[in-house]
Amino acid sequence: MPELPLFTKADPELLHQEADVQLPEMQLGEHIVHDYATLRLSLKSHPLALLRKRLTRHGAIPNAKLAEKNDGARVTVCGLVLVRQRPGTAKEVIFVTLEDETGIANAIIWPSVFEKFRRALLGSRLLSIQGKLQRQGLVMHVIAERLEDLSDELDILLLDEKTPDPKKMPDSANIPGAYAKTRKRRGTQIAPRSRNFH
Repeated sequence: MPELPLFTKADPELLHQEADVQLPEMQLGEHIVHDYATLRLSLKSHPLALLRKRLTRHGAIPNAKLAEKNDGARVTVCGLVLVRQRPGTAKEVIFVTLEDETGIANAIIWPSVFEKFRRALLGSRLLSIQGKLQRQGLVMHVIAERLEDLSDELDILLLDEKTPDPKKMPDSANIPGAYAKTRKRRGTQIAPRSRNFH
């Protein structure tokens, strides 16, 4: 192998004195965030699996539990917003699909509810919907009465890189702004882009 000119006059011992760098192991939340940033999904876990305890405090049930509820039951579901659609034939009704770690939930949003919660619906990556369950057999929808944008909860996945156990995640909903800025600076998209109506 030819000798590289850059190193011809260097002391060979000095070239090999640099110690190996031991990087900390990536935590599960970090893995998920970076998987979503590059692949729009993660095979390691779902973001909401790590946030389930916090979502339960918001009153949200896992989407799979809707199958256990009766028609007309009051429920709160929460999930990553996959689809927002307003078909031209639906008289301004909006249909939303949310995904959590257990499956999907579909919601119907009447125009009056949309006008009241427009910002939460259009701006959220993680959305909580409170309303009444409408079901006929296996077909289920939540008729939305109240919407809440919980997107800031996703920032917790990067909050404490030394705490891989979701049970030890902080309970405070106040996320330091530095973490949100870091996420934006890196361009990290914690949730997949929604397919939206135009």
